[in-house]
This record gives sequence, C-alpha cells and structure tokens, in this order.
Amino acid sequence: MKTKLDAATKQMASQIIYQIFPERFAIGGALASSVKLAQAAYAHPGVVKRGWDDSTLDQPWGMQFFGGDLDGIAEKLDYLQDLGVTGVYLTPVFTAPSNHKYDAVDFFSIDPMFGGEPALLRLIESLHAKGMSLTLDAVLNHVSDSHPWFLAAKAGDAAKRDWFSFKDDGSYLCWQDYGLMPELNLSNPSVRDVLYRQPDSLVQHWLAKGVDNWRFDVAQDVGIEVAQEMAQVVGQRFPKAGLLGELNGFSGCWFEAGGGFKGMMNYWYRTATLAWLAGEIDALQMNHALKDARAAYGLSGLLCSWNMLSSHDTPRLLTTVGSVEKAQLAMIMQFTLPGIPLIYYGEEIGMEGGADPDCRRPMRWNQADWNHAQRQFVQQLIAIRQRTPALQYGDVQVLGDRLAGNALVFLRATDVIGEAALVIVNLSDRPLQTRLLIPYSHWYDGVPLHDALGNAQDSKVQAGSVLLDIPAQTAAIYLPGEPYQHYSFFKARNR
Repeated sequence: MKTKLDAATKQMASQIIYQIFPERFAIGGALASSVKLAQAAYAHPGVVKRGWDDSTLDQPWGMQFFGGDLDGIAEKLDYLQDLGVTGVYLTPVFTAPSNHKYDAVDFFSIDPMFGGEPALLRLIESLHAKGMSLTLDAVLNHVSDSHPWFLAAKAGDAAKRDWFSFKDDGSYLCWQDYGLMPELNLSNPSVRDVLYRQPDSLVQHWLAKGVDNWRFDVAQDVGIEVAQEMAQVVGQRFPKAGLLGELNGFSGCWFEAGGGFKGMMNYWYRTATLAWLAGEIDALQMNHALKDARAAYGLSGLLCSWNMLSSHDTPRLLTTVGSVEKAQLAMIMQFTLPGIPLIYYGEEIGMEGGADPDCRRPMRWNQADWNHAQRQFVQQLIAIRQRTPALQYGDVQVLGDRLAGNALVFLRATDVIGEAALVIVNLSDRPLQTRLLIPYSHWYDGVPLHDALGNAQDSKVQAGSVLLDIPAQTAAIYLPGEPYQHYSFFKARNR
C-alpha cells in the first residue's frame, strides 16, 4: 500500500470529534433549568419548559426546552479534553424558534437561548486555548417559514420571491413536505452570494469569527455543484477550513466528482456495522462494505469522513445493539476503520435513547448515572488511536473476505516502514483460529505482534503470515514491536 497524503489531510484525519446538541448538554453557571428557562429568550408562544431530568418524549415537535447553552459547553471542556476529544461539532446555533435550530430565522445571529454571539466567541476562545476545534452546522437548503426572507417573499417582494420556489397555486417547495421549512432556491446567484460566495456570507462570516469547520445539513439537497463551488470559493480565503457534508447513505459520487466536500458523515459504515452486529448481513458483506467505501471515497475522502454510530437523528448505540459487549465491538470498528471517530454526547457513559426525540435526552452529569467502565473503554480506544499513526491516516487493505467464519479483518498502514496495524473483529460464537496471509512487505519474519486491547495472545509474523487465535465475540488490534536492543526490523532504507 502506498499512502501519499498532505499534512492537512493527516491533521484532519487524526481528530476525535464530539457531537453536541447544545440545548441538551449543559447549562452555564450551573443554573437549574427552571432558572435558565425563566429568561426572556424563552418567552415565545409554544415553548414548553422542562426540568433537566424530565423525559424528552412528552413534547410538541421541536418545542420542548431544557435550557442548555454555549457557556455550559465551555465549562465542560476539561471533561472533553480528559476523554481525549480534539474537536467539538455543534448542531445549529443560529436564531430559530425550535430547540434543534434547523429552522433558522437569522443566519447572522446566535440564538439568545444559547447566550448569543458573545457566548459563541467565549466558546471559540476556550476551545482554541486547549488546542481544540469547532465545527458548526449550516443548513443551506431551507429556512424557517418565519424567516424575514420568506415573509418578504410571501408579502410580494419580487426579488425575495425568487429566493424560494413558489408554484402557481401559492404553495412552495419545502424540505420533505414540512411547510415550516421552505426550501431556498439555490439556483439563484443572490442566494448563493448570501450563503457562501461573498466575504460577508453565512459561511465566511463565521469562519472569520474563529469557527474552524462546517458540517452541511442534507447534502443531497444542497447538491454536488454547490459543494464544488463553495469549496473553491471558501478555500481561497480559508484554506484550512474543513467542509463536510451529511448524506445518510453511500457517498461515493461526492468524491468521484471532485472538488467538493472534504469528507462526509459516513452513514455507510453505520449501516454496515449495525446490520452485521444484528445478523442482518454476513461478514462477506461487511468486508466488502469497507472495500466499496475505499474504492469510491478515495483514501483522502474516507480518512476525512466522520465514523459515526449514532447522532441526534438516530437511536443511541446501546439502545440499537442491545448490549454493552456489542456496543464495544462497534466502537472498536469506529476507532480503527479509516475515518474520524464522531462520538455523540453521552455515548461514552452509556446513555440510552430511542428515535428522535428520545435520543436527545439531556446529558447526565451525576457520575452515579455513568457507566464508568464504558468511559474508560472509550478513553482506551482514543489513546490507542492517537498513538498509532496507522489508525489515524493509514491506508486500508481488506483481508477478511478471504476467510471462512464471521470476522472483519483489515490492515492499516502508512508509508513509514512497519507502521501498520492489523484489526480483527470476530463476531462468531467460536474462536477464530487460522493462519492469515498478510500481503504487506514490511512486517518481516519474526516481528512480534501485541494486541493493544489485551483480548488475544501475543503473536508474531511468520514468513508473511500470522497465526490467529481470536476469542469469540471479541476483537484484537495487533501492533508491531521492536524486541531487540541492538537491532531494528524497520530500517528506513527499505522505504
């Protein structure tokens, strides 16, 4: 395997991202929900005020509030840094009537419920002081039906009317037929100007304020053409900004087209992982899912995509797979497959929750509610990944499709001699006992291999192969060692 990557790609691929739904993570100043929700920002019709420990299920859609804000996030950065997180991704924070803020009424103001722009700037400063990045969520496809642009369009403003797509009967295109979210007309140059093309546009305005990266909602609606143009325009002024798209499925064509998003939310991995763990597909499909992603995304696209197992739009991992053991196998895959691990808040402490809105329960800060072993396991995975370049930005070679049984097997390797990791996830009820041929030239005969997870016995390379003995329902991450004091297996002259 030959891995030619630029420094920016390696740096992005080496991140650990933590997703936060701001309304549900923490309240600044340790205020109780009742105190926070008494503020003027919540004095709107339809707002339902709830206590931090109340259920999320008894609610009108999107209008139940618990009081989380940006200062609350800033006050928890030590917790995130201790976990091993290097960057934070927030769902939308712009002024909007709902708790999820995907229905903006103003892209250029931060919602007062979250503390306004001063709170965002404080968060950016605190993150950067700790060497951490901030990714914001942008919705370019639609706005709230109470957005001034849409109100002007309905009132007869001809220019603004062309910012949307009205039909002759007065109806209009809206996201998945939700009339509360009219779609913007992205074919209109003026709309593109205000969203990303001009220096004072949505995307560029907040990058200039210190935001590091953007995640773009519903990429299939935004479109490849817009993504390409946006990457070109924004990249000229902000070359370090990461632009990532959301697509709930296979994202290959977004990279085949070239020049658009740097990465995508890798729902493809999630679909394959959860289907395999549920017994809906076999190991052959699981191994081929990885091969298909590598072929279609390309190495850079795959490395810079987010490996996610749950989010604000899906049931939580533990609820989906039904056991801590399966959840941990899924996380091992998440942290070893090519891509950036995305941890949805609370997954590290074993939070549960079904489909939206149950997956958006407030974060549990009482440590008596935590699964401490789960948090330590996530810390262990992060530590293994962050000290292993092969797991951060190494290329991938799938090996499990040549084995009988029910295992995902792959090798990750960089262009540094011997810098590689062999990952085996044995989902079978029986041990995986076989000799595996490894078509990689720089693990030489006698190189010792140690399982970083401690599940499998130490092994060693034997003439281009390794004898595996992986217990049932476990995984191993084999890393090479240098056992001699006066001899090195991995000589630079072999590069």
